Amino acid sequence: MLRFLHCADAHLDTPYTVADLDAADLKRAELRAAFSSMLLYIRQNDIRLVLIAGDLFSHAFIKKETISFLWREMEQTPSCHFVITPGNHDFYTDDCVYAQSSLPSNVHVFTSEKVRSVYFEDIGAEVWGFAHVAPQMPGYRPLAGVRPVEKKPGVFRIFCGHADIRGTSEDTPQITKEQLARFGFDYAALGHIHNTEGVRRVGKTYFGYSGCLIGRDFSETGFKGAICGILRTDENGANNVSVRRLRVARRHYEVLTVDLTALRLAQTLTEADVIAHILRTAEDAHITLDRDTALSLTLTGEIPADLFFEETQLLASLPDIASLTLIDRTVPWQAEALSEDPTLRGAYYNELRDALFSEDETLRQTAAIALRVGLQELKNR
Repeated sequence: MLRFLHCADAHLDTPYTVADLDAADLKRAELRAAFSSMLLYIRQNDIRLVLIAGDLFSHAFIKKETISFLWREMEQTPSCHFVITPGNHDFYTDDCVYAQSSLPSNVHVFTSEKVRSVYFEDIGAEVWGFAHVAPQMPGYRPLAGVRPVEKKPGVFRIFCGHADIRGTSEDTPQITKEQLARFGFDYAALGHIHNTEGVRRVGKTYFGYSGCLIGRDFSETGFKGAICGILRTDENGANNVSVRRLRVARRHYEVLTVDLTALRLAQTLTEADVIAHILRTAEDAHITLDRDTALSLTLTGEIPADLFFEETQLLASLPDIASLTLIDRTVPWQAEALSEDPTLRGAYYNELRDALFSEDETLRQTAAIALRVGLQELKNR
């Protein structure tokens, strides 16, 4: 039996593009803490093999102290083999971090674009992999034309690589499910896709993307982490795999779009009605809202012209989430009736009318927000 862990796309020392430098430092600290949590899990659960499928960091941004931290942490887990297949951000060159560092004895880094294998006798596993040797490798197919050697009885055969199996990334090395099955891999640990689709199977080969270690923005939604697995040999000599997800960071990003049109016919539409509708939509979308959620909420649909939502107002009314980014794309319902209103409400609407019906979508959305804010102010007087 072999316990292994598969992770990828950690991107340690990511240069977050946020205006608040303290917030960027906090995010980088969260990322390192997530990696530390993963290493603690490895030590406490007898993980004997860790497969890091590329983009552990970016050469352009990695700090010396982070490199020291990585090798020190791995060295302190001597019973575990760490296998690294460099990706498009931590690609291998003669002067890269991997080449210039003094690696611990239990760390193996693939250094060639050609597929090679390394055999670990103490755990009965051979790991095949290759390295990115440039940030872009268009048209490269690392497994094409490579003849698989005969598989040794009782040995687990594993692939690890930063590659595209979906055929959607032209600049990334391409592999196919059929190639993985032809080689007889028991498990293929893939990197490059940050939002994982889970582990699947082709023939007797299990394969999948682990996803990134921790979500960094709203393009990386849901719970992130690594894949933990166990390889076993049954009484017939056949290898089989069982896997599960490991969450290593609490913070998670979620994106939710809520259409409020269904609420417009209510006789009295209150904030409580809107909050209840948001929560129902989140539940239907299987989105968890808790104190670790960073939520991007987009409101759409037709609503009463004098109804206006503020970010701080909604944040206070929703469950205890970490943060809220509100995108209001609602439009006023039957606002044109205000054109006949003899009060200030009508005058205000008529001032905005041209913008409300502009061909410029951005101008229309801005005018719609201005209308609701203004009507809310007039309502409160």
